[in-house]
Amino acid sequence: MPKIVADMHIPPALRRWGARLGLAVLIAVAIGYLPGQVLRRDPRVAKLDAQIEQLSAEARTIAAHNAMLRRDIAALRSDISAIEDRARADLGMVYPDEIVLRLPADSEPVISPPTTIMSAPAANSKPEASP
Repeated sequence: MPKIVADMHIPPALRRWGARLGLAVLIAVAIGYLPGQVLRRDPRVAKLDAQIEQLSAEARTIAAHNAMLRRDIAALRSDISAIEDRARADLGMVYPDEIVLRLPADSEPVISPPTTIMSAPAANSKPEASP
């Protein structure tokens, strides 16, 4: 057995600083690690993530719809056939030599006589509205 000498004694001040250093390291780890674990387990975070995903999907849908509207606007500014199609679909316009069939939902088909609403189609003219 080794002989215990008085010089092998660890001074109390060194023991205190060692304990303080160990405690500081433990607190630093707790400060860095625990908040991350608490936030990951928080149910509000999962709910917010789901809401972000839903809003992102909605934003993608709206962006696609906006792109479609931009293409329609560009076509209406430059393409005569697009203007004609829109006038026929939305405003019910027809050429003078066309026959319009209006079918009511619950009765027999009715054939309306041709009416002259527009003059002969010109290259740069727009269709006129029907009554």
